Amino acid sequence: MKVFIIEDAPQTRQELVELLATLERFEVVGQASSVREALTGIEAAAPEALTLDISLPDGSGVEVLKHIRRRGWKLSVVVLTGNLYEALQVKCQQLGAVAVLDKINGLGPVREALLAINPASETC
Repeated sequence: MKVFIIEDAPQTRQELVELLATLERFEVVGQASSVREALTGIEAAAPEALTLDISLPDGSGVEVLKHIRRRGWKLSVVVLTGNLYEALQVKCQQLGAVAVLDKINGLGPVREALLAINPASETC
């Protein structure tokens, strides 16, 4: 499964790359650290799934979700945030996110959400 990572924190972005490298059938096809880079990169890379940080320097991951929905792109999106609250979770799920996760809990839940999207994947 082709995955595009959208995360403005370089360390977290690298941790996501490393996490995906441990999972079979997942391939990182691009990375972005802003809304603008994300929208351009998604169109160019044609991923099947995204990890999407909600807080980006030039806007919100919600904007990315809205754009994806308007374009009709069929992507599995796992949203990551450092400030999870119910209204945000509901909004993201209404816009098609398959999971909304609190980064404070580490990346273990991200791994589980990605495996739920592509259950044939296993750890190496």
